[in-house]
Amino acid sequence: MARPMNRLPQSNEPLVAFARDLQTLRAKAGNPPLKLMAEHSSLSTATLSNAHAGKKLPTWMTVNGYVLACGGDPKDWIVRWEKLRLAAASATNEARRDTLVRWERTGVLTPSQAADEAELRELLRTLLDFNRLSHRALARQSPGYSHVTYGAVLRGARPLKAKILYQILIGCGVHSFHSQEEWLNLLSSFSWQEAVEAGKLLAQVDQQLKYAGDIDMWMLQEILEGIKRSEISIRYSGASHDSFDALQASYEDMLILLLSSLQRSRNPLPYKYGHAFNRVVGDLQNNLLPHPGAIAVLLPFAMPFHPQLRREIGEHLKASDTFLRGAEKNGFRRFPVPRKRGSSPGPTPAGERVLTL
Repeated sequence: MARPMNRLPQSNEPLVAFARDLQTLRAKAGNPPLKLMAEHSSLSTATLSNAHAGKKLPTWMTVNGYVLACGGDPKDWIVRWEKLRLAAASATNEARRDTLVRWERTGVLTPSQAADEAELRELLRTLLDFNRLSHRALARQSPGYSHVTYGAVLRGARPLKAKILYQILIGCGVHSFHSQEEWLNLLSSFSWQEAVEAGKLLAQVDQQLKYAGDIDMWMLQEILEGIKRSEISIRYSGASHDSFDALQASYEDMLILLLSSLQRSRNPLPYKYGHAFNRVVGDLQNNLLPHPGAIAVLLPFAMPFHPQLRREIGEHLKASDTFLRGAEKNGFRRFPVPRKRGSSPGPTPAGERVLTL
């Protein structure tokens, strides 16, 4: 005897009505057991059951198989399914836009809600788009897996494991322990096996890594390229006021981006590192060149997951400092520069004593 179908809500929403009509088609066919329908359609019983649950639009392959297994004609369903697909795509795009706006506004790269693993993969693809990363660029920034593996996982061709998710997060600038925890908890809600692996990963996070906050990797790369261009211009095209202005802007934007990351971590820095943070913030607020030693102390906490990139940034910040100090001695006046999005570091990391500088 076929298992009775779950009752749908009393609603005229298009998706619910579509599921109700699938149930009606099955009832007219004599309520064949899902196991028998699975044999006729080459679909799993779980997939067929979800098709008439009214919670999510099934794929056309599922609808096609379901209808054929009930003796119906798929041609009678294709136009209606296509309208539902377009409506679902519009809703997905709106949710995607809202997520991108939130990440850009706050700089905190936590996930939105996801109903299943497929929606979690969509969120991860959105995270890659936010950072303007290809699969190859992701593999360069997070070399735990190849670009082929990352692509297969994000397409759904390979399972999304906690370890792979963690590496994707690192490559996309999700450095805050709290943000990583939210992403891994979301995956855990769909799989108890991955919940165990996620728990192990989080338990192994070194304390020093917990001081980092989320960072916009695309913006970081853009600012770094600006610093490099300004340095080249000063070295080979002559030290003009315009070239020093451009270098000052990129140099300070990089510092503010890194300081903002530390502030968003929600884990207060140890006192001596908090002192360095306050010193750099105070110098920037007073339009002074921050002490290179204080910057060098903070860099490992701001970017603990990318040693090679961190080293490159440190070298260019040091060179920029040398250029700007030399320019000041030759009469170049430093002025406050316009700030980009998410550029205000605030006075101090949460919980730290505010120092008078």
